[in-house]
Order: sequence, then structure tokens, then C-alpha cells
Amino acid sequence: MDATTPESSRSSLNLTWLHPIGLIGLSLVNFLLKVGTLGLYSFWAKTEVRKRIWSAVRLNGEPLTYTGTGKELFVGFLMIFGMVLFPAFLLTLGVLIMFGPESGLSMLFQAAIYLVFAFLWGIALYRAQRYRLSRTVWRGIRGSLTGSDMAYAWTFFWTGILIPLTLGWIIPWRSTKLQSMMVNDTWFGDRPFTFQADAKPLYKRFAVAWIAIAMIAALAFVLLGGIIGLNVINPELEQTQNRRLLNALAVLFTFALAYLLYAIVSAWYRAHQTNYFAGHTHFEGANFRGSLTARGLIWIAVTNFLIMVGSVGLLAPVVMARSARYFVENIAIDGTVPLASVSQGADQGMTRGEGLAQAFDFDAF
Repeated sequence: MDATTPESSRSSLNLTWLHPIGLIGLSLVNFLLKVGTLGLYSFWAKTEVRKRIWSAVRLNGEPLTYTGTGKELFVGFLMIFGMVLFPAFLLTLGVLIMFGPESGLSMLFQAAIYLVFAFLWGIALYRAQRYRLSRTVWRGIRGSLTGSDMAYAWTFFWTGILIPLTLGWIIPWRSTKLQSMMVNDTWFGDRPFTFQADAKPLYKRFAVAWIAIAMIAALAFVLLGGIIGLNVINPELEQTQNRRLLNALAVLFTFALAYLLYAIVSAWYRAHQTNYFAGHTHFEGANFRGSLTARGLIWIAVTNFLIMVGSVGLLAPVVMARSARYFVENIAIDGTVPLASVSQGADQGMTRGEGLAQAFDFDAF
């Protein structure tokens, strides 16, 4: 608690969710307009979905407001397309035509392009968050992200390269480091968020998850090896249509089983990590607290998948709202904050949306 702020001037924070109405109708309208404009309306459609979801999040009973526009997202995408995507495509095409797709130089050039885009992915993540925060307002005060996108991207890049080299054991440290950089650069008005956490407490659960995933992979290899071995030992069995169908079903079952077991283990770890990160996030004396569970994450993932498949993607806004609701309802804020003394932060001067996130197609919210 800030010793200079009297307790009487501090307020508690209550985070709640008020379900937005009209999402199904909005889903239909967005779908028809995107089809009618050959996808061009998707930037405005995303903006309308964000406005609904933001307004459903209530802090002390007052909604968040999203002030971004479809035009900003569209302009941002056009700039990235013209400055990054199209030149990269032309360069790649030119190298392939000049040297041939099988030449060492072409392969080296394509590898370099992949590395550049891996670096740009980190920039896209950071700048997308900066844009969303700058367009998020509560009680007339906006959020901001004030750090360096290049510093974040570099950390994202080199730690990502180390994931396969360390067989994944860098992941808890990497996640904690990136979370620290993102949260410690986040402000509400003129007041910063803080995040202080050590990755060590994550490793016990990560070790269990790692061993479990390794066993799942081994099981999948054994089952697939058995299917292949059976066909090698008895090649005549492959001649019948029924046998081919059974082989295909066996392979499909193996992958489905492996993925299901992986999803359960992954959700078990991700719920713990999210709760751990929430518990080490602070704002002006208030502490966040997470209560996510593996069961909850799996339930949301499965039901959202069924909704998307059943609606052929039409109800994507409903899926996004359901995910947001789960996280909002499982995050609490303990302690008090001197809300009356929080004032507007500096305008970051953003006039366009983050085109890289649009180009990489991961900026769902």
C-alpha cells in the first residue's frame, strides 16, 4: 500500500461480466457483410465484436470501452501488406525463379525469411497489445504499453529458438520473462502495473507435464508402430478395402487419443501458470488472483470447438465472448487502489491498428 495515500481515499476493485446481448445477430450480420465485401468488412466486424466484449467487462459495475475503429485496423493491415508481406513475396518468388527451388541459395534465403518472420511475430504480439490497450478506456482513462517492441521481439525470438534445443525446458522461464516484460510495460493512466515472479515454482508442475507428454508421445509411436508393423508382417492384409479403412481409423484414433491426452495435460499446466502469473501481478497496492482450472479450460475449449464446427465458423463472436467470460469470472482483484488520484497518461499517438497481427491472423481480440 502507498503510505502517502490515506486508506479512506482508496477503493476496492470488483471485476465482473455482464453478458452482451445480440451476439448471434451480430455474428450473422458480420458474416453476410464479409461475404458481400469479399472479406474487406472483417476489420469493421472485428471492431464491433471487440466493442461488445469490452463493454461486457465491468470494473466496479462500469464497463470498459473500446474506442478503436475498423478503419485503423484496415490502414494498419494495408501498410504491413505493402511494406512487408508483398515485398517478401516478390523477393522469394524472384529468388526461386532465378536460382530454382532446389538450390542451396534458395533454401538459405527461405530460411532467412522464416527467421525474419519469427522475429516479426514478437513485434506483432507486442504492438497488437499496445494498440488494444491504447483503445481501452475505463472512466475516461485509457491504458497504454510504453516499452520497446524490439526488446520484446528479440527476447521472444532467441528464447523461441532455444525451445527445441532445450527440449522445451526453457518454456517456464521464457513465459515468465515475456510476461514480466509485457506487464511491467503496461499502464492504466499514469499508474503502472507491476509483475515480479520467479519461474522456479512453475518447474515442478512443468516437469510432471513434460514427462506425461513424453509418455503420450511414446504411446502414440508404439501404437503407430504396431499398425505399420502389422502391415509389414502381413502385406496381403493391405489388399482389402476394409483393411485400408481399419488402418485409417486406427491411425486417426491414435492421433485423436494422443491429442486429447495432450490437451488435458496442457490445460492442467496452463491453468496453474495463469493463476501463478495473476497472483504476481499488482496495481497500486491491489493484487490479482486467478482461479482457473484444467476442467474449466478443457470445457471452454471443447464446447467452443463444437460451436465453431456446428456453425461453420459463423458464431465466432459467441466463442470469443465465452472465452473472455471464463477468464473474467476467474480473475479477482484483492486490495484497494487510489482511483481518485489516477489521471490520464500520455497519448501514444497511435493512428492505425497493428497490421502485423492482422497479417499473422492471431489478433482475435
